[in-house]
Amino acid sequence: MNKLIILFTIVVSLACMFSSCETETQSTDTVKKDTVVVDTPEELLKLNAEIAKNPKDADLLHKRALYFLEKQEINDGIIDMIDALNIDSTKSDYYVTISNLYFLGNKTGKAKVALERAVSLDEKNIEALLKLAELYLYVSKNEKSIEAINKVLRLDQYNAKAYFMKGMNYKELKDTAKAISSMQTAVEQDQLYYQAFMQLGILCAAKNNPLAVQYYKNAIRLNPKSVEAIYGLGKYYQDTEDFKNALLTYNTILEFDRDKYTHYNIAVIHLVNSKKYDLSITHFSEAIAIDPKYVEAYYGRGVTYQTQGNKTAAINDFKACLALNGDYELAKIELQKLGVK
Repeated sequence: MNKLIILFTIVVSLACMFSSCETETQSTDTVKKDTVVVDTPEELLKLNAEIAKNPKDADLLHKRALYFLEKQEINDGIIDMIDALNIDSTKSDYYVTISNLYFLGNKTGKAKVALERAVSLDEKNIEALLKLAELYLYVSKNEKSIEAINKVLRLDQYNAKAYFMKGMNYKELKDTAKAISSMQTAVEQDQLYYQAFMQLGILCAAKNNPLAVQYYKNAIRLNPKSVEAIYGLGKYYQDTEDFKNALLTYNTILEFDRDKYTHYNIAVIHLVNSKKYDLSITHFSEAIAIDPKYVEAYYGRGVTYQTQGNKTAAINDFKACLALNGDYELAKIELQKLGVK
């Protein structure tokens, strides 16, 4: 999983921890913005009213900033947190909140400064330490990230997220054994840790370790419609030449999602392994329909047509490859074989 996506997911989840989980009701009051009538949520109306009565209440400003963080209204949240910190600059949690806002706004330098301030005010602030570790991981300062994580584990030896973050650092450092060990500890502490099971599947699959199957299945159990988890399992089966299970697994995705990579991999299996060329063409064509710029799918379909003896269709697909990517050498080679310059 992409590192930035993981960190973004963690930031948003932090926001949800501090925000009301109740369903928002819409107020009948409205405000006009660029001639568009916009309903103001009841929760925000109440916060605005309280702050209007108590403009110097830093906790109220912080509460509204958390609301803006959850809604990803970054600038409004930052303004509230700057006001809150001008009133009270002694609360470590305030700096964590503004760091989350800065991070979402791609202001990683300011996020780092805010987190370091949070830790200086409260060296036992686990949330601040973990977020600092995430930020260091994001900028590939792995030693500093692991150092922050170890501080967390000295405070809480059962912290699943800390073990997960340590595993992500070891993965980036290409120490697969330690990465797997850390992820395994993470799921021991939290058996509902989807991201850790996913990483275990990825790490084991890279080593052709059959444990990848169970880890992917655990991830699927936690998220039955996770394309990445089902695809990962299917790809493991494909890479280990268990084509029957690969096809069964990939087809599960197609029951609820049009995924171009799934169609492509099914097409490859039918082309190379089962020799079912019509099915191969069908799935390559589906991948192209989903993404008309999918160069590899045109090439695969071209090879399939060539295998069937359909020279004209093959030439058209290889030419389509070059129209999309003039440097696609495989297509050039096939065209030369077919006598096309």
